[in-house]
Amino acid sequence: MRAALAILWDSFRLLQARKLFWFALGISVLVALFYASIGFNAKGMTLFFGAKTMENPLLQEGKPEAAAFYVMIFTDVIVKLWLAWVAVVLALLSTASIFPDFISEGSIGIALSKPVGRLRLFLLKYFGGLMFVALQVTVFTTIVFVALGMRVGEWNLTVFWAVPVITFVFSLLYCMAVWIGIWTRSTLFALLGAFMMWGTALLVQWGEEGLYEISHFNPEAGVTVDFRSGTRSEGESREKDPEMVAMHRNIERAVLPLPKTRDATNYLKRLVRMKERDSLLSGVTLDDLLKGELPDPKKAAAMKRLENRHSAAYVFGTSALFEVVILSLAAWIFCRRDY
Repeated sequence: MRAALAILWDSFRLLQARKLFWFALGISVLVALFYASIGFNAKGMTLFFGAKTMENPLLQEGKPEAAAFYVMIFTDVIVKLWLAWVAVVLALLSTASIFPDFISEGSIGIALSKPVGRLRLFLLKYFGGLMFVALQVTVFTTIVFVALGMRVGEWNLTVFWAVPVITFVFSLLYCMAVWIGIWTRSTLFALLGAFMMWGTALLVQWGEEGLYEISHFNPEAGVTVDFRSGTRSEGESREKDPEMVAMHRNIERAVLPLPKTRDATNYLKRLVRMKERDSLLSGVTLDDLLKGELPDPKKAAAMKRLENRHSAAYVFGTSALFEVVILSLAAWIFCRRDY
C-alpha cells in the first residue's frame, strides 16, 4: 500500500513540476471568475460584477429563465469550449510524455524494484496522469458551484458531475496516448495518435448529429433548409424521409465502436439538474434566451429529443469499452516488454 501511495504521490509531484499544469489551472480560475462576474438585475444580464448591463426581458433578476441561462452558460459554453477542448489539449500536452519518459532507460528500474506488480504499476501511473484534469476541473467546478449559489440561489451539487465526466473524456484520449507512447516510446507519436483519434471521432459524431437534424429534427420542428442559398424557413411538421433516416442509422452504427468524447460532454447538460430548466424551459437553447424570446413548443420538443437521443449506456458504456480495449493493449505491452 505504501509503495502504491508513493507512486501516486510521485505522479502528483511530477504534475506540479510541469509549468503547463499551473498555466492551465491559472487560466481555469480566470475563466471561472469571469463566470462568477455574470449577474442579473431589473434590466437584464450584467457582466464584470455589474460594470456592464445587457438589457433582456427574459434574463431579469429572479426569473427562472435567468437561472436557467446561468446554468446553460456553464454546460453549453464553458464546459464545451474550455474544459472539453482547451483544458484537455493542455492536459494531453503535459501528460503524453509520462509513459515514454517512465519506460526510458534508468527511469523504470527504480519503480520496478518496489514491491508492486507491473500491471498495478501501470494502472497507478495511468490514474496518476488523470489527476491533471481531475484536480483542475474540481477547482473550476467549486468556483462555479459557489457562483451559482450566490447569483441565483441554486446550491446545485449536480454541477460536480463535470469532474468525472470531463476526466472520463480526457481518459478516452489519454489511453490512446499511453498505448502509442508505450508502443513507440515516443511522446510525439503519442500526441499525434491521440489527436488523430480525437479528430476522427469528432468528425463522425458531427456527421451523425447533422444527419439526425436533417432526418429527424427538421421534419419534427417543421424546419426547411435550402442548401443552395443556406436559408431556413419554418412551417408545419412533415413526414420523415426514409432514406435520410436509414443514412442516419448507418452512421450511428459507424460511431458505435468509437470513443464519444463530444456526446459525453453534451450529456453533462442532462446530468446537471435544474428544476426550472428541466420543466418550463425544456428544449430551450442558449441562443433563444439571448434573443429574449422562447421558441415554438413544437421546436423545443424536437430540440429536447435531439439532445436526449443517446442513452447513457450508448455514450459512456461503448466509450468505456473502447478505453478498456486500448488500455488492455497498452498494459499487455508494458507487462511483457523487457526494460
